[in-house]
Amino acid sequence: MSKPRILVTRRWPATVEAVLAERFDVTFNPDDIPLGENELRLALSTYDAVLPTVSDRLPAAVFDGVPVVTKILGNFGVGYNHIDISAARERGIAVT
Repeated sequence: MSKPRILVTRRWPATVEAVLAERFDVTFNPDDIPLGENELRLALSTYDAVLPTVSDRLPAAVFDGVPVVTKILGNFGVGYNHIDISAARERGIAVT
């Protein structure tokens, strides 16, 4: 069975990244800069999970116009007011 594909949008502590790399088919954002709407839209149509931070804005428009395969947005940080929760839920995406 293949490992779930996840995208980590910004750098996390090295020990956490190592565990993620062991357990998942993980892609790290090599530039460690916030992703734009087009990049996030592509991520939602590519990865099983996207792990954003507060610097990644996910308004309703990000969820439109693509076949979404992502099942969870696992936010790294406090709060998730940068994510349009209603738009995510309408597409069956859990937000934590």
